[in-house]
Amino acid sequence: MKVIKWLDKNFEEVLLMVFLVGIVLVMGVQVFMRYLLNESLSWSEELSRYLFVWSAFLSVSYTIRNDSIIRIDQLVRMLPPQSFLRKSLIIIVKVFLLVFFAYIFYYAIDVVSNAIARGQKSAAMGLPMYLVQASILVGSGLSVIRMIQSLLKGSRPMIDPEDEIREIDELIEEASGQM
Repeated sequence: MKVIKWLDKNFEEVLLMVFLVGIVLVMGVQVFMRYLLNESLSWSEELSRYLFVWSAFLSVSYTIRNDSIIRIDQLVRMLPPQSFLRKSLIIIVKVFLLVFFAYIFYYAIDVVSNAIARGQKSAAMGLPMYLVQASILVGSGLSVIRMIQSLLKGSRPMIDPEDEIREIDELIEEASGQM
């Protein structure tokens, strides 16, 4: 059970760190080889590109998990902090994103299946292209899971920082009033 909780909290973050370290190491070796040894690695740019693609799709679910996904929330900020309309709008946005990521996931299955059937390989490394295209499938699948978690836990996305400060001030006032 602890392992599942740890994975739930850290899965994307650990993979993103591994991919980032991989990109830095591969590109560092490439720079060393090219400028100091006058040789070049034929596969380094390709591997870095594929790690970057995986990072991009995994980062979407990571931002959903940490409630930091990019959004336009001006309309939400204009509504009163605890209003029914504000909470409803937040839920509508989450449901829309859930449907969007489910749609991407559904079509990513087809993309990966076709890539497996074609047997296409990358130019420099000979890597099966479905491994690269699977990043869409995994990223959108994790995004669906994270969006469902967000809906179920009832987190409050798109909260104005001023609302949080106000809540903290109210808690401080309550605590000092009880003393």
